[in-house]
Amino acid sequence: MSEVDVARHVAYCRRCLNLLPGAFTSNDLNRLSLGFFLLNALDILNCLSCITPEEREEWINWIYSCQIPGGGFRGSTGTKTNEPSIFDAGHLPALYFAIASLLILGDDLTRIDRRGALDTMKRLQNEDGSFSPVVIGEDKFGEVDVRHLYCAIAAREMLSPIKAEEDIDVNAAIRYIQRCKVRPTIVYTHNSLMMEAMRRARAWSLMV
Repeated sequence: MSEVDVARHVAYCRRCLNLLPGAFTSNDLNRLSLGFFLLNALDILNCLSCITPEEREEWINWIYSCQIPGGGFRGSTGTKTNEPSIFDAGHLPALYFAIASLLILGDDLTRIDRRGALDTMKRLQNEDGSFSPVVIGEDKFGEVDVRHLYCAIAAREMLSPIKAEEDIDVNAAIRYIQRCKVRPTIVYTHNSLMMEAMRRARAWSLMV
């Protein structure tokens, strides 16, 4: 098996962190997620030392510029609007990517609106324990599946310790995970359409 060319991989990650290739234009609204995977790649390769203090500070400040007033993070600064809207709302995966990226960069998280983030996660949780990705007022939007539950659980862990009154319903989340598990002949999922699609495919994977 050939080995990974670490130097080229690091060079690619650094280039993309400073200027994304044109092919990524359609993913402009997902900059936080792209940034997380690039930073995480550098971390896994033990190459975070290649980042200069100036770059580290610049990226940390950019991540905080994605923070939504009242709690949570948007996926990119390209969606900022004067008033809250479906186009500029906190996004659960973005919250996870933001906190994880800040920790990779060595930030102390003191600028995170912790109370607002925890309150947003509580409002994003559904009665069955699952999570919607977006909430505006009392209305929730977006697909409901275990990707978002993972993001919520991970963000909760990174923001711990958490007071009981600030916490999500952990027991409901566990029950939802148990209902989603796959067995040889029975597939449990959140709606009949997805269940039928999974039955036809006979295989599935979870990606964040």
